[in-house]
Amino acid sequence: MACQSLDTPFYLKVPLFRRIPIKKRWEEGSRAGRLRAFAGGKAVFHHSGVQPEYPSGCTSVITVYDLSALENPKWYTKETIEFAEKEARLIESGSSVIAISEWTKQRVLDYFDLPQDRVFCAGGAADSIFSPGQPSSAVMKQLGLEPGKYLLHVGNFVPRKNIPFLLDVYSRSREIGVEIPLVLVGEGGWGDVAITEGPGVRVLKNLSDRTVVDLYRGARALLCPSKFEGLGLPVLEAFACGTPVISSNTTALTDTVGKDGIQLDPDDDQAWIREIAALEEPRRVDELRNMSTSAVRKDWFDSARGICGFYRSISGL
Repeated sequence: MACQSLDTPFYLKVPLFRRIPIKKRWEEGSRAGRLRAFAGGKAVFHHSGVQPEYPSGCTSVITVYDLSALENPKWYTKETIEFAEKEARLIESGSSVIAISEWTKQRVLDYFDLPQDRVFCAGGAADSIFSPGQPSSAVMKQLGLEPGKYLLHVGNFVPRKNIPFLLDVYSRSREIGVEIPLVLVGEGGWGDVAITEGPGVRVLKNLSDRTVVDLYRGARALLCPSKFEGLGLPVLEAFACGTPVISSNTTALTDTVGKDGIQLDPDDDQAWIREIAALEEPRRVDELRNMSTSAVRKDWFDSARGICGFYRSISGL
């Protein structure tokens, strides 16, 4: 099986003139025909996004991260919901699906009533840059943090991440003696999720991946109280760095965290306050770190090999 890239049409390479075809969407309108000529017959068309046009005779595949925009539209913008609806139409019209977790795979099977052979779980992995080690002293100094003396949350500031709940239980844990700061790493968001720095709370945006690695390595624990995840990539990144994890026990996080971290009800404020307070005890932190370092490291190459096998099974290539 060969992988090739479709050339950009010449008219998109001409300065000034290209504004016309971009406005008139010539490239999109001609894409199916160009792909047909390019592929020269049977091929797998793996949608990058939700392009509805693809060559007849091609096997259509789409990646699904989760169905939260279909199941919980109140969490999302109009544009995101429209994207999810286009995804749904592709699946309903015959596209096969690559899901990023077993949980998402099962949700797709149930939601669209598909046969098992139409959906494949590729899984997910942390990038190889995420690994155990000591955080950079220069980064810690620049950010005004001390290794092992802050809690961490990584993710965009959107409703399903349950960040107002996290800020509430953190604030209440401070009332019973927790002193280490909570660092929120992320940017972007919608749904009136108000994120402001308060007592002990730091908000960091626009960080490089390298800096985020140092933050994972230096954190006492990653806190992930999300109400809905199709995978939970920050958890995998934390495990790859040997960082303790406390997460919610919902959706894909149940499998992603498994026995390698602590899982709590995302609405049980008392349970979260107790676990945050327990992180003041070095013995408890060591227990969680041992759990984290036992997590099996996943590899994107394994996912890629599985995906290629799925391409063959659905296309006969």
